Amino acid sequence: MRSAIARALRGTLAAVSLLAFVGLFLALEARVTSPPVLGGLLAVGTGALLAAGGRPALRRLLGRAGRGDDAETARDDDTGPAGDAWLDEADDDTPWTDRSDRAGDVPEADWAPARLEPALGDAWNRWSDVTLTVGLAALGVGSFALLAAYPGENPPLGLLVTGLFGINGALVSLAFVFK
Repeated sequence: MRSAIARALRGTLAAVSLLAFVGLFLALEARVTSPPVLGGLLAVGTGALLAAGGRPALRRLLGRAGRGDDAETARDDDTGPAGDAWLDEADDDTPWTDRSDRAGDVPEADWAPARLEPALGDAWNRWSDVTLTVGLAALGVGSFALLAAYPGENPPLGLLVTGLFGINGALVSLAFVFK
């Protein structure tokens, strides 16, 4: 019972972290949010990430994961060619895949939002999918509500874009809830 509650809490915190960082990214892109709100989103995202994945998850997000922190880097240390598991071929035999782009010791991704998924991978579960779906739907509906209640004559286009991303993301993630 206790481990089920811990898994549910860890998965929920992983989704909250993802939602906070996605909200931060969209707020920065839309340029409609004040700096204290941006700082709050950053604090919530970082705190939830630390609670869900610990310090290794934060190191992965910052791009400072060391050798052996990641299952993928551990697999590359094995003997024999790494290759593509789906094709049963070595990296040299599949130059058309993106694996050939990642062959060196360069970081997996240079863009911080792209490093969020590997950082949360260990903590992600079904509770994360449910929380993500509800959170994206709330983000979309909230953006449309702010757009409808905007007092000025020309509402910010960023609210429309954020609302569309939220609703579409909720609809796409809904499939993962019922898999």
